Amino acid sequence: MVCAGSGRGMLGRIRHDPVALARAPSHRFGAVPPPMVLDRSATAFEPGLYQNDTLPDCTAVALANAARGVAALNGFDLVLEQASVPAFYGACVGNPANLAATGGAVMLDVLARQAAQGFDIGPQTLHGLYATIDTRSRSALACGMARLGAGYWGVTLRERDMQRTAVWDVQADRDDGDVVGGHAVVAWDYRGLADGDTLRIGTWGAWQPATWAWVAARLDEAYGIVWRQLERADGTFYGGVTADGLVAEIGVA
Repeated sequence: MVCAGSGRGMLGRIRHDPVALARAPSHRFGAVPPPMVLDRSATAFEPGLYQNDTLPDCTAVALANAARGVAALNGFDLVLEQASVPAFYGACVGNPANLAATGGAVMLDVLARQAAQGFDIGPQTLHGLYATIDTRSRSALACGMARLGAGYWGVTLRERDMQRTAVWDVQADRDDGDVVGGHAVVAWDYRGLADGDTLRIGTWGAWQPATWAWVAARLDEAYGIVWRQLERADGTFYGGVTADGLVAEIGVA
């Protein structure tokens, strides 16, 4: 996939291999439903841009924002050097001389690299355990945000999505244009679980509201990540859950 740019920013998510995705660890949430509303407006967290306006590094940017979001929920700021995000993206694509000329990265490759070799953010190196989340299950996607802190999502954008619109939405009688390319984003919170209810998506250094109907039309892949290094001093995460509990939920060691 050739990454595309616009006035809104660059893309950079290469479509996943369905066989590799099927082999990846998968999350199976239990019978407890997600909250009907997940409101994190009181949490002091804003997504960073990390050169995604000029580089196709959205896969690394979304990962960095997901980690920062989890830290914010746990009550502290995650110190992350700005240059560490494009540097990590460069490592994921073979450290070419010109990052702007690269075509993006596969989210599973990015996740595998940070799990095995780490994501060096400057003051520390993060290693996160990850699992896929069923993109066809709104309940699972909502649980991923509520339980794991943030959704690391891969979407396919169309021409209308590259325009500055108040809400990303779809309408049956409207042509949203051709496919522009793949993009990695952070899913943060939501106002409800109906088709027309909106959720906040972190992309290009800002919050972009989107409806669940839009998510159903654009979402290709979704992941939940657990960083043990981001737990609070008492060994818990937000809501009192432990890192061991979250790891047990995603079914990986």
